[in-house]
Amino acid sequence: MTLYTADRLITLRRVDPPAGKPAWANLIADVDRAAAPAELCGPGLYALLLDGAQFYIGLHVGEQAGADCSVLHRWVLHVVGQTMRSRETSFSRRSLRRLLDTRSGDPVSEGLAACLPQGRDTDLAALPGHPLIRGAHCTAQKAVFAARHWDVFAPGNEDAMLSRITCLFQPVAADWAGRLDGAEGRERGAWAREVWLRPAETALADRFRPICNAATPIGTQRDGVGLDEVAAAMAAALPRVLPVFDRADDAAPANARRPAPASVVEAYAERAEPSDSAAAMLADEEGLSIAEQNFRRPLSDAGDRFVDTLRDTAPGNIELYFTDTPDLRLRVAGTRRPLVRLTTAHGSLCCATRLAPEACRRLGFADMWLRESDPMRTQFLFDPAATAPGAILDLVGANRLR
Repeated sequence: MTLYTADRLITLRRVDPPAGKPAWANLIADVDRAAAPAELCGPGLYALLLDGAQFYIGLHVGEQAGADCSVLHRWVLHVVGQTMRSRETSFSRRSLRRLLDTRSGDPVSEGLAACLPQGRDTDLAALPGHPLIRGAHCTAQKAVFAARHWDVFAPGNEDAMLSRITCLFQPVAADWAGRLDGAEGRERGAWAREVWLRPAETALADRFRPICNAATPIGTQRDGVGLDEVAAAMAAALPRVLPVFDRADDAAPANARRPAPASVVEAYAERAEPSDSAAAMLADEEGLSIAEQNFRRPLSDAGDRFVDTLRDTAPGNIELYFTDTPDLRLRVAGTRRPLVRLTTAHGSLCCATRLAPEACRRLGFADMWLRESDPMRTQFLFDPAATAPGAILDLVGANRLR
């Protein structure tokens, strides 16, 4: 376990705030990456604390799980992003709407509202290209945290604020590199992130409910969780024996990303407009996979609601997961073979299933075609605005009875 105060590793640089953003969005965090301590490199879990109380728990691995990839590249984003001082301050439309609708009278929400054409009444859905909604580097959760501690983070406190932030890093077992033998490129990062780190990070976030984690709905956070408790839990959460990479295990979470919780989707998902790479990686770190981001981006409002309802109403014996295609697949929990596959298609959704066309017709679907080269050869389009998500779950059930 490695512990630093942020001022030992990071410096802050004042710049002009971008047009369309508050005057306090004017910091860049810098670090000498060449001098990064070796003990901060490689996959692991980390926590950030303000005055000894945790406010964020995350995972670090790097795209290809490089042994020289330092967690500092996450921390330099967080110390300005989670304090609302970053010149990259920006939100998803839904997250900014949530903040403006639920918070007022504080310098953060008021400063953001003042930058919008009609203030809090601005229709964000109809607002193209505004700097505050170009990327999702921040979330409503982080804005609430910053507002609560604005006496620490406000302009004029730059010389002292980093000394009050503690950064904690817990690496995985020392033999981790050998456990990735056979993995190539992004496979390495995906396996380390989803198989080794994600289960521990999710469990810790559920237990401690850090205020800045997108998985923590606003108002449900735990306050005052101290360093000793967090450090002990992080050390105990990681597996002592890391699972060995297995490319053939298509049931592994590295190859089948589970849907993100509703609060994470709200925080980061932005339809129609692709996120920049840094914002996309922030979302991926918090559980909204690149695959799910890419699947959701072309969806209509109805399609977005359809996926949300499917996620929230699927029984425990049916598993939903996204792949890099991108598509959304459903299978029986504990099995490997997908039974239903959904892809996007110009505002509609395309369903592929192993059922015969006659069985699909009995469940109310129409206009099917066959693709003999596909194991899920029966395929059809449907309108998510006119189709109940339960009908797709019925398809899975009918597949099980074959």
